[in-house]
Amino acid sequence: MQLKPILTLSALLLAGTAHADTAAPPDATPRYVQYVLNDTLLPRYRQLADANRALASQLQHSCARPDNAGLAAVRQQWQQAYGSWMRVAALNWGPTAQLRSQRTIAFRPTRTALVDSAVSRSAAHEADVFDTTGTAAKGYTAIEYLLYRPAASLATPGVCAWLQRNADELGEHSAELQHQWQRFATRISAGETADDLPSSQQALEEIINLTLAGNNELHKELSRLAGQKPELVSGKRSHSGKRLLQAQFDLLQQLLIGGKGKDFALAQLLEQAGQPALAQQLRQRVTAVNKGLAQLPDDLVQVGRSGKEKAAVQALATLLTLLEGPVADSLDITLSFNESDGD
Repeated sequence: MQLKPILTLSALLLAGTAHADTAAPPDATPRYVQYVLNDTLLPRYRQLADANRALASQLQHSCARPDNAGLAAVRQQWQQAYGSWMRVAALNWGPTAQLRSQRTIAFRPTRTALVDSAVSRSAAHEADVFDTTGTAAKGYTAIEYLLYRPAASLATPGVCAWLQRNADELGEHSAELQHQWQRFATRISAGETADDLPSSQQALEEIINLTLAGNNELHKELSRLAGQKPELVSGKRSHSGKRLLQAQFDLLQQLLIGGKGKDFALAQLLEQAGQPALAQQLRQRVTAVNKGLAQLPDDLVQVGRSGKEKAAVQALATLLTLLEGPVADSLDITLSFNESDGD
């Protein structure tokens, strides 16, 4: 999904007086940052690169025999690839922000007229179609449109050419993301100091602020579902909206409470800072969000006036309140202005 960026590191430090110390032991903050980089983000970016390579390969295979079985196989692989993207998308930080990945590969909503035009031009074998077509006709949602429209077929002239070019771009971009994230994490782990690298405390503040922004975006998207235009609803064509939002929250959950015993997520950082009760409260609120998301229909357009989104909306609101107040205070975090607040 398209997340609005928060302020850069330099702007973050100007947003208020930076706090010098955290309440946690000196080694706890670097340990948390290493957990985010090496145990959470790097494996996910490897999975993203692998999923996009598999999507390109499946398209090449299915387009050679463009039947219904081939279309179904491409749809399945697209689900894997887009889900892998959503499992990193909430943290628009580091190389992801620098490469403008949110816009480059995940522009939303797709402009269907532009996609149709690109397909027609591809069918006519025009040169440089991809390079002369805007971002709004590319990426995951453009692929979704072609794979799930009522008369979807890989045999339609120009469709496979456009899909394969998009898949190639996704593969190239995600491979570069994986490379850049590996380099970014290695430099931080080595203790390198440079203008483009945050200190551990600065990284902690950026991660917490971006986690807040990710939860806020999810809260806003669910809050407006009842009155949202269908074309703006996540996964509208593929009926995969629930899975996409759950994948989006999966990263936020991993950052906040982890998922395995060896994890050192924010909850463990709070425990190291002498706040076990607050850590437990954080776990409870994350669990409540997951329960709320589980109540959603697969097709989010069906929410309508059913109220099925209300439990998740309320759970996200209480989670945000906890993060913005007690959690930020206990770790001495400077909260930055978030552009998505509209102030």
